[in-house]
Amino acid sequence: MKLLTIFPILCTITAAADVTKTTSPLPTDEHGDYNAADIIEWIRSKPDGIIHESLRVGREKPGDPNSINGLFVKSDAKAIEKGEAIAHIPWDCTINPGKKYRFNKYESCKNIDELAKELRLGEESTKAPYVRYLSSLPRGTMLGEWNEAAKDFLSVVLGHNELPPYEDGWKFDFEIDWVKECGGNENDKFERAAYHLNHSRDEDTLMVPIYDMMNHSNDPKKLNTLSYKPKEAGDVFRVVASRRIEPGEQVYNSYNRCNKCSIDLFGVDPEECETFSHYRTSEILSYFGFVEDFPQSWIFDSTDSSDGDVPSEFDTCMLKNPETGEIDVYWGVERADDHDIQWAKAQLKRLRKLLKKKDKLEEELVGEDEDKVGRYQWDIIWRYHGALETALEAAVEASFFDSSDDRIGKDEL
Repeated sequence: MKLLTIFPILCTITAAADVTKTTSPLPTDEHGDYNAADIIEWIRSKPDGIIHESLRVGREKPGDPNSINGLFVKSDAKAIEKGEAIAHIPWDCTINPGKKYRFNKYESCKNIDELAKELRLGEESTKAPYVRYLSSLPRGTMLGEWNEAAKDFLSVVLGHNELPPYEDGWKFDFEIDWVKECGGNENDKFERAAYHLNHSRDEDTLMVPIYDMMNHSNDPKKLNTLSYKPKEAGDVFRVVASRRIEPGEQVYNSYNRCNKCSIDLFGVDPEECETFSHYRTSEILSYFGFVEDFPQSWIFDSTDSSDGDVPSEFDTCMLKNPETGEIDVYWGVERADDHDIQWAKAQLKRLRKLLKKKDKLEEELVGEDEDKVGRYQWDIIWRYHGALETALEAAVEASFFDSSDDRIGKDEL
């Protein structure tokens, strides 16, 4: 798992948690943007370490504080050709569970514990360049890190578990996953920081520098890399170009490359799915703290608890036509029935009613105090509110039409 790249120089969320003894400043380029020069030099110093010479870390528009950070091909460098190595990250540059590493294991208490140890060491860590970067990242981007005010309002938007993501997957994840399942200490600031960093930035059970700075897209026109995990402890983590990447182009990874929509609609080969990357749009929010752009993948549960808990789900893939802006809906295995559509209409009515109260709610709920919803969290919640409304509306409209190829577009309505 990896969080959409938010480097500390761009951050306007919250200050980084005081979890290390870091004293060295982060390296920056001539524009004052973070450039990961220390991490790149450190990786290249290893016998098996490779960072492509055309790669740069920084802003899409250098020097523009409002421009997104990520990995890019330098505008004045040669293109990265299909099949070329973008990065080889040696085992000892990753934070890993050691001998407990298993290729097909996707979660690890041991790796979180190892990350907490490295955070405690700070500049004394043998992985100091990477630890320095991780320690500088802002807290409060993950749903589980939000204060109670933000969590409570998100629950209101979701209809108190009517809509995904469902609360057991985000509201109490630290307490359930780390404290209960792993036996962690809920009062240890290093463990808490390690848990959220690991769950938002790891690749299954590995923390991989440079690779975890790649931004997300599952748009087949943007996606341009493939990654390969170590087969066993001690091996190299590899990232290669899946197509030619031109100068100035951003280098993308998909956090949900292998969900059903990508496999069915874009022809993603399941054999290339080495990592656990089957997340839907709601899970991207839950695990990574942002709302993904189209394509989107949704599953809604309209089960009525008063009806004997009879399962009633429908799932969709949604693509946005780049020319018309129309949303095309592709039904998954479970197509919406009449009950589902009535439920979706009721959810739409509730969401639209809430939207009418947005300005008044903002005056009441948003602020910098501990019992208020922060501006970042408020904006994320309403962005997701909009995504839910669009998805439900598209599903309702598409349900009125049948097509032999299961493809219904708004432009056909």
